[in-house]
Amino acid sequence: MVVAIIPARYASTRFPAKPLVDLGGQSMLERVWRATTDAQTIDQVYVSTDDERIARECDRIGALCIMTSADLLSGTDRVAAAAAALSINSADKEAIVLNVQGDEPLLQPALLDSLVSALQSSPHDVATPIRRIESEQDLDNPTVCKVTLRSDSTALYFSRSVIPHVRGVQGADRLNATTFWKHIGIYAYKAAALERFIALPPAALELAESLEQLRLLSDGARYLCVPTTHDLVAIDTPADAERVRAILAAMER
Repeated sequence: MVVAIIPARYASTRFPAKPLVDLGGQSMLERVWRATTDAQTIDQVYVSTDDERIARECDRIGALCIMTSADLLSGTDRVAAAAAALSINSADKEAIVLNVQGDEPLLQPALLDSLVSALQSSPHDVATPIRRIESEQDLDNPTVCKVTLRSDSTALYFSRSVIPHVRGVQGADRLNATTFWKHIGIYAYKAAALERFIALPPAALELAESLEQLRLLSDGARYLCVPTTHDLVAIDTPADAERVRAILAAMER
């Protein structure tokens, strides 16, 4: 069983009601939900929310919705609560739960399929996508999460800082000196790994970097990093929404 859960909050600090923002005639939530339902490897798709306005949008577009507590701290907590409501747990060794961020309206179904396929054929705990960083702007932007890899393509460390540091090289020349990877915040969890995440307290590195994936990584979990060429644009602000509208308009010409 492969289940995708889209956590969606109405009360975003930087962009209230952003799951409902109109992007070329569809809400952001609808675009993410449609892309997820189009994935070939996913059996069921749910939206997890704490707000009736999001639930009404789910009714409008035909999405299955699970109401979860407003007190949950992260998207992963909301996904785990929804998985528990669906009775998905570590007893099912084959179960995979995807945390599909609700603010990725340019998501492609093939990206989700690649994560599921990679995790199904590996002994690792989580699969997550990465994309090569090709601009100095992304490299130095702390909102762009970076990841360094082990030789088996599992994550060695995630950071908002530039990793690895290239000694003696500055500026754009760094991009030619080594490969830098951007981490895209979509996860395919084995059910046991999702339970493990919830059972753990926040890790010191997680709190320092404000990156929740460091909780499991600090506990020894293995994140399989799956390269992609898909160019996603997460929406965190109204300016991001305008950027996505322009991209969608250009795609439709």
